[in-house]
Amino acid sequence: MLLPAGLYAWGSRSSTFTVDDVVITGVRRTSQTRALQLLEKRFLGRNLFRVRTDDVERTLSPLLFVSGVRIDRDFPSTLRVRVREHVPAAYVLAGDTWYLVSRTGVVLGAVRDEDRATKVALQRGPRDVVRRLPAVRAAADRLKRGRRVADDDVEAALLVLRALPAETAAQVASVRTTAGGLRLRTRSAVTVDLGATTRLAAKATALAAVLSYYSEQKVAATYIDVSVPDRPVARPML
Repeated sequence: MLLPAGLYAWGSRSSTFTVDDVVITGVRRTSQTRALQLLEKRFLGRNLFRVRTDDVERTLSPLLFVSGVRIDRDFPSTLRVRVREHVPAAYVLAGDTWYLVSRTGVVLGAVRDEDRATKVALQRGPRDVVRRLPAVRAAADRLKRGRRVADDDVEAALLVLRALPAETAAQVASVRTTAGGLRLRTRSAVTVDLGATTRLAAKATALAAVLSYYSEQKVAATYIDVSVPDRPVARPML
């Protein structure tokens, strides 16, 4: 909110505008209780005119899913904070550490260490996690929180996951790059070849249709190829 200079100068010195209530909205993945604790500790008793957006963002920076905020001053004494959140998309294995990465490729933080063989780790994902998300391997030995992943394989995997319908994406256990292009493995152990990262919308539609057909027929598939989406190939379990 833009304020006239004279009003700001007066208000920023007046005890009338002391923050005595904080209201937070927009949180779905973030703990509202924890966010409110951080904000109240930092801003209760502060002058409402002097609260800045970047101060609020820094205060909430320890929280994994917060990507940004918008503040409103509800005069005389209420600070309103609307939170924007990252959407988690995948667990990325870099070196011997799992990281949680958002749909836009931002590293949200380290999840846990990994001591299993890489093939096993990618098949099963990180141990003891609440969210079931696809597993992807990065070429780097480590990733940095708050930075975007600069890795071709990870970027390609995220591109595919964004193209898939939510119901189909939820079935993906892992994504990796092979000599023939991208390969998915579903949680029901179906191998899916997508080929290159072209015509992803058509490939996503074809994959969803094939999976739906097999589900309706109550037949398990072992392999699906949608690299040519107009002519998908599927192999049932014998």
